[in-house]
Formats: sequence, C-alpha cells, structure tokens
Amino acid sequence: MRHSPKDSQKYEILAGERRWRASQSAGLENIPAIVRKYTDEQMLQASILENLQREDLTPLEEAQAYRDMMTALNLTQEQVAKRLGKARSAVANLLRLLNLPDEVKDMVDAGDLSMGQARTLLGLHNKRRIVPVAKRVVREGMTVRQVEQLVNKLNEQAEPTPKTDEKSAYLAETQSALENKFGTKVNVTRNRKGAGKIEISYLSDDDLNRIFDVLDISLD
Repeated sequence: MRHSPKDSQKYEILAGERRWRASQSAGLENIPAIVRKYTDEQMLQASILENLQREDLTPLEEAQAYRDMMTALNLTQEQVAKRLGKARSAVANLLRLLNLPDEVKDMVDAGDLSMGQARTLLGLHNKRRIVPVAKRVVREGMTVRQVEQLVNKLNEQAEPTPKTDEKSAYLAETQSALENKFGTKVNVTRNRKGAGKIEISYLSDDDLNRIFDVLDISLD
C-alpha cells in the first residue's frame, strides 16, 4: 500500500487487491499490510506485475499486460523482458498474438486454439485467410506442425499475375468472400461479355473433400 497523493489519510492498494476483497467477503475487519513510498510509475509497474502473477492468466491477457507496460512506462521489448526475467523472444512471441483478428483471439481465450497454433497463423501472407484457416484448424484438430505445413502450402500457392485491366471492386469483393468461405485461394475472372469462371485451389484429396463439405456436395 501507499499513502494516497490526494489524501494522506487514505491509502491506495499497490498489490493484493483480490486478497483484500476476499477478506472483506469473509467479514475480516483487519488484515496485515505493508505501507511503502511508491511513485506513480512504481505503482503502475507493481499493479501490472501482480496481474501477471494470476494463475488463470490467458496468453492474450499476458500479452496485453506486456503491451500496457511498454506503453505506460515507455519501455522496449528488451527492457520489459529484463524487468520480468524473461527472454526477449518469449515477450515478442506473446505480443504478436495481439495482431490476430478478434475472432481468432476469442478462439485462443476459449482454449480452442493454442498459442503455438495462433502464432503460426500470423505467417499467412494473405491476412484475410487467418479467420477461415483458424476455423479449419479447430475443426480438424490440427497439431502445430500440421498448421505450419498448411500455412507453407497456402503461401506457396501462385499469386495471380497482375493484369492491365484490374478486376472491378465487385469481383475483388466476391473473390475475397469466397476465399473466406473456403479457407483457400480462389480466383474469379470475367471476360468482356460478362461470362467468367471461378477457380478454387485445393492442396490434397482431403482438402478437396473438405471443400465438397462446404458446398454440401456428397459423392456416392
């Protein structure tokens, strides 16, 4: 605890707020406490450190605590790592999770997607694919190694050659929607008369069957 800078007759809890609330719920009127002289910066750091010691802390909550520490105290990843006694790479890997789409973050928080799987998905060149591929990873129960292989295959798929006449916004939007739907590369083309074709890429027979399932097609 420290004396409140606004009122010397009051105190601010630096660490142990949950224990204090638990004591209140238990009806305890007095509990031991240590009073120290802390600056605002020291108080903020103590609060963040206490949060990091929670047993139920999720990877994303830990990553956000690192980000808060960097922002509030103007620290680099290296400095945060040193203060916490962690490797800089461990801090960097967790911070990368904050770049995930919200829908994928929810999968991590729910325990459906591991930190290793989620971090691997960030290696996708086409970021629009992250959500549909994440859903596929969860649905098929892939290991981290399998996710790595899938990401590598998707990244190796040939990108369409740029054309003089670019696709209309409608075609681009359609192609993006189909890629999100199927979780793989889709190419939509159209000629001057308005006719065209849709090409759906697949990586294996199993991947083709997965696409059939998405289309609700049954081959007997």
